[in-house]
Amino acid sequence: MADTAAHLSTRNRVTLPSLAYTSACRRSHVNHRYRKAFVANSLQHLQQEVMSAASTDFTTSKVEPQLVFVFCGNGVTLKEFSEALLSSEPVFRDKCKEIEALFQKHAPISLLPARGRSSKELLNPELSQPMLFALQVALASLLKYWGIKPVAAVGHSVGEIAAAHFAGYLSLADAVKVIYHRSRLQAKTARGGMLVVGNIPVQEIAEHLHRYSGRVCIAAFNSPVSCTLSGNPDDVDLVQKDLAEAFSHRNIFLHVLNVPAAYHSPSMDVILGELEQSIEPLEKQKGDVEVISTLTGAAASANDFTRGKFWAQHTREPVAFTQAIETAARDRENPLRYSLPPTQFMLQAKLERCLRLLWKKAPSPSKRSITDARQ
Repeated sequence: MADTAAHLSTRNRVTLPSLAYTSACRRSHVNHRYRKAFVANSLQHLQQEVMSAASTDFTTSKVEPQLVFVFCGNGVTLKEFSEALLSSEPVFRDKCKEIEALFQKHAPISLLPARGRSSKELLNPELSQPMLFALQVALASLLKYWGIKPVAAVGHSVGEIAAAHFAGYLSLADAVKVIYHRSRLQAKTARGGMLVVGNIPVQEIAEHLHRYSGRVCIAAFNSPVSCTLSGNPDDVDLVQKDLAEAFSHRNIFLHVLNVPAAYHSPSMDVILGELEQSIEPLEKQKGDVEVISTLTGAAASANDFTRGKFWAQHTREPVAFTQAIETAARDRENPLRYSLPPTQFMLQAKLERCLRLLWKKAPSPSKRSITDARQ
């Protein structure tokens, strides 16, 4: 980095594109094993950032980083992210086309580009979930093409289908079939509401929900101090007001999700039987990447992903994201996580909270690896 800073100060003909290309494509991974990324809007800005980084002492990790991919669930902003990759990356574009062709065997659907889609269209699970699946699988394929491969994968809610395919446990055709029938049937369920609650221990929120039993439930355990609630829209509104008043002195975080259904709630019960029957049979595949399931919070087996009942339960039961992240970090030195796609702020926040609390509970020898994961 010091050489780059000096190079920037002495060469007038250097441009940001040429420097970026040389750094990315003309450096040996053998001789330059560790890399650092910078966000800059000019050469002068970049020089300042590089000089600042060069003056910082770094400690070389004694253990190879262990990468964990986290495939996110509903609620991602798709437009800008997919547009850029579709226009610039052939591997990403070709995979999207392959996925779209498989979906078209089930229904006449056009997935990408997302440009021109209305907000209402992008809320429809029959479109949003296939688009999210295509985006995640294509991005993971591009990363794999670049030589980036994780040791494990976690899928938040519907993201687990993409994770199971990427890890090798579901063929692409079978994964598309699961997504198609899941999204098709969820679009038929009653209108619902969902609310993210943060900064309060989940156990306290669960106790507070007793009076709403049967109407509002915990749909996702995001971290020890964050969960997502799901239920009838009117009841969710009542819960939001109730929690805001009850925990006003404790900096409670409340965020209403812009979703059309009450996912992972009793509203899903009416579709489970048909979902289980529609997606079978699924061919068993031998995976090569461990998947930590957010149905159980533990490592899944190849048999799990071939059972219609598993995917029906996965649609109905709460998302055990906290437990899955704890499992992914446990017994791994220097774990790093990457969210697919990387633009979903809410998922990044959930990961940050989980890992921060893991760091507090971890014995001293483990704290460095968990801190690395947060970074």
